[in-house]
Amino acid sequence: MKKKVYYSKEKQLGEPFLSKLKEELKNVFGGCKRIAIKIHFGEPGNGFAFSPGQIKPVTDLLKELKINYFLYDSSVAYGGERGNPESHTEYAIKKGWGKLGDIKTNDDFVLVKGRKMDYEVSKSLIEADGVLVITHFKGHVCCGFGGAIKNLGMGALTKKTKSAIHHGGEPNITGECKKCKKCEDACPLNSIKVTDKPEIGKCYGCSNCIYACPHKILKPKLEFFDVLLAEGASAAQSKFKKVYYLSYLINITKECDCERNPKKIISDDCGYLMGKDGVSVDKAAQDIILRNNQEDVFKKYNKKSGIEQIKAAEDCGMGSSVYELINL
Repeated sequence: MKKKVYYSKEKQLGEPFLSKLKEELKNVFGGCKRIAIKIHFGEPGNGFAFSPGQIKPVTDLLKELKINYFLYDSSVAYGGERGNPESHTEYAIKKGWGKLGDIKTNDDFVLVKGRKMDYEVSKSLIEADGVLVITHFKGHVCCGFGGAIKNLGMGALTKKTKSAIHHGGEPNITGECKKCKKCEDACPLNSIKVTDKPEIGKCYGCSNCIYACPHKILKPKLEFFDVLLAEGASAAQSKFKKVYYLSYLINITKECDCERNPKKIISDDCGYLMGKDGVSVDKAAQDIILRNNQEDVFKKYNKKSGIEQIKAAEDCGMGSSVYELINL
């Protein structure tokens, strides 16, 4: 059965999209005492990440519906202002997020067993009466694009689990290199050089080189990055009492909101999507952006289309890529 995904191609959130969103929020979260908004507060210096003003129309709807909420994001693995709950909260308040509602950035977790590893999922999200996943859809150096799957597959997990996902996708050399240099071409960081064997420099564990090796001598330390990412997202979603997805297809940069410099805009703004199935919402977003650009901009700029994470999310039961797009 096709999942319904609602779409507005307008440049700003407006009618009739907001009216339909209000109806959906009421149907999904009506009667909840308090829900979590899973958001990304943006890395300091990133001018394309979410601003509070872009989210205010949504929180206004929740207030109209008398649905209490808090804003949540987890600590990052690489340090900085977003590297611990205290400074992360201070940064979010400084950026103006506190004007929208209460902020939570704690590292409390519930351990959820997965097929490939165990995932530490945010206790705050699990204990909430529901989770509204609001995503800025943009490029990502490890998975082609960062959408709803990535919002949970990284953002709903602890820094320990985030690191384990990245490390788990790193390559091991398991045979004799044929020197075809396909791995060199596939690395988004351009940090692989083949001599007698691949010499791997800086590595984020994206697994691109492993996909690219035609001789199968490169194997992931644990599993492909996209599989671990999707399984982490599925592990989180499986513990939510209720969930709904809203994605903004605006300010579509080459790299993600975790970067101070997300590089250039790689697509014009394409509008807004919402639906009950995060995998369907991500697939619809990818389809719309590729269709509007008449090329795969994620493959072009990040050397990965992103379909890998969608297939992995389907395989682990998070959702479906088969959707019905309803234009509003």
